[in-house]
Amino acid sequence: MEQTTNQSPKSITYLVLALLAFGFLGMEFGVLFISRIIDGRTLTQIGNWPIHWYGAIAHWTITILIWLFGYNLILSWMKRRKVREDLVDFSFHGRVYDLIFMAVVIVSISALCQSLVSDAQMPQVFFEFEGFENMYGGQALIVTFFQVLYYVTEMLLVTLMIILFQQFGEMVFKKKYLPYGSIGLMLTWGMIHFISHPAGALGVTIWALIPGLLFVYGNKSFWPVYILLVLGFII
Repeated sequence: MEQTTNQSPKSITYLVLALLAFGFLGMEFGVLFISRIIDGRTLTQIGNWPIHWYGAIAHWTITILIWLFGYNLILSWMKRRKVREDLVDFSFHGRVYDLIFMAVVIVSISALCQSLVSDAQMPQVFFEFEGFENMYGGQALIVTFFQVLYYVTEMLLVTLMIILFQQFGEMVFKKKYLPYGSIGLMLTWGMIHFISHPAGALGVTIWALIPGLLFVYGNKSFWPVYILLVLGFII
């Protein structure tokens, strides 16, 4: 274990915070109990897709608020302990724009390959809009909008997990070039999709490797990783 001062958080602290971020993501399962009441479903239908458009929006809205609280809670801790600048770079500069461009290219190529292999429609958000149109008719656009907000908020916590797992791994193993964020993400957020979305769980778990690698290669820049993650669920 690394040597620390009284002012410096220990490695285990970053692991706990990463798991806390993961825990906030998992709170969505608890929201199912509330949103099913709003939607008018019985307990036996708790895992079913919302029957009404307002049921879907209610579920995503409550989930988004919980996730934003979790994100701000952890970010506030980073600021108070004056470690945020050591963990992640939020600034914009020439290299960041290059990395963002790289992220867009990676997502586009990945989506194209997936569409060729599995005959999936791209962009994914349009495919999901068509599904909502079949379910909710004229409310499909507003439902799609809230789903995109859901993805945008989810990826804030997922990016935080990468940052925190990366710091934990670097402090314990002393090798900063390894993507510990990817490993942590694959073992938590990736694996949980085998419960929440089994059909695409393997793809999500494998995909979790890429943002962690980009975080290390990008010198811990926040925006390329975040944009990569968001676009990965939209394109």
